[in-house]
Amino acid sequence: MPWRLGWKHEYFNGRAHLTPRQQSVQTVIDVAPRSNTPKVCSIRPVMPTDAPELKRLFFEVFHDSVEYCNYEASGIQESAQRCIDSYFGAVNGDPSKTSSVAISPEGILVGAALVIEQPQQQPYLRLLCVSSLWQRRGVGTSLVAAALNLLDNSPFTQLRSRYFLANEASRSWHHQFGFRDQLDLFVSRLFYRHAQHELWRQEQIGQLQEEDLARLASEVKRWQAEVERQEVAFDEACASGQR
Repeated sequence: MPWRLGWKHEYFNGRAHLTPRQQSVQTVIDVAPRSNTPKVCSIRPVMPTDAPELKRLFFEVFHDSVEYCNYEASGIQESAQRCIDSYFGAVNGDPSKTSSVAISPEGILVGAALVIEQPQQQPYLRLLCVSSLWQRRGVGTSLVAAALNLLDNSPFTQLRSRYFLANEASRSWHHQFGFRDQLDLFVSRLFYRHAQHELWRQEQIGQLQEEDLARLASEVKRWQAEVERQEVAFDEACASGQR
């Protein structure tokens, strides 16, 4: 069976059991103006009075997501309240003026991009979520593009974000938008193992063309080189710390 990136694969009692790893990946994108973004909704700055609707949206988006796999509804509701309250309460950083929400033509809050600012760091996209009925219509893209356009008139040079490794849609969106992964050694090894397994699996199936197998083999070598580079850097950092 395919080895799903970001998931634990365990075999017991004669069955395969897949559960998402609690692993996120940090990404960054350079601040630059964005144009020609889809405008299926109106975008406006977030306001404290949006808090109840943001909590509703949070639960709607995440109640059936890999991020909250096996959570009870009450636990997700608590996370929604904690996330939104801590944002407006500046618990983890000051709310950024670049934060915004998407409003449907019917006046319903259907998307949000909450950005926080922390001392001596680049802004961080703390939360990006879009109602399931409005996903894949450019809402998330419009929200983050609006943030980048506002940041373009600020001293900041990058916007940071994170995606849950097991969330394929989030990972794909970040990459398509232009975010670059900032991988540590552990996550690089996961990408390497995933590439190795896919090459082995396709070789066993024997249905891919030679050029496709060569592409997979090249992917394995690329991740192998990245892992070896990070292992050397890690060893050097450890040695330096010991002196």
